[in-house]
Amino acid sequence: MPLYRFKCYECNTTDEDICMFRNKQYPICPRCDKEMVDDFTPVKGAVFGDKERVSTALGVHPSQIADGSVFKIHPGAKFNANGDMIMKNRSEQKQRLKERGWVNKDSY
Repeated sequence: MPLYRFKCYECNTTDEDICMFRNKQYPICPRCDKEMVDDFTPVKGAVFGDKERVSTALGVHPSQIADGSVFKIHPGAKFNANGDMIMKNRSEQKQRLKERGWVNKDSY
């Protein structure tokens, strides 16, 4: 049996219930004792956007972080304890790849 979402439009209460597709019986709202109806509000899915990234490919040896030599190539970069580079978003990742001399051969 599928799981359905129900909503009471009187008091704005939502509920999930397992019931058969045929002969669906709508539950009663626990707050106002009215019959709840199907909630067709879309469920929020994946959130797209900028998020922090960890790059092992742009990582360095931890000794390079300790002596500061990596900051000559990547000024202002952040690294974790393993030497992996931590970036804010995709645009910073592209910038760091250019600093390293990486060429995107798929772009032409």
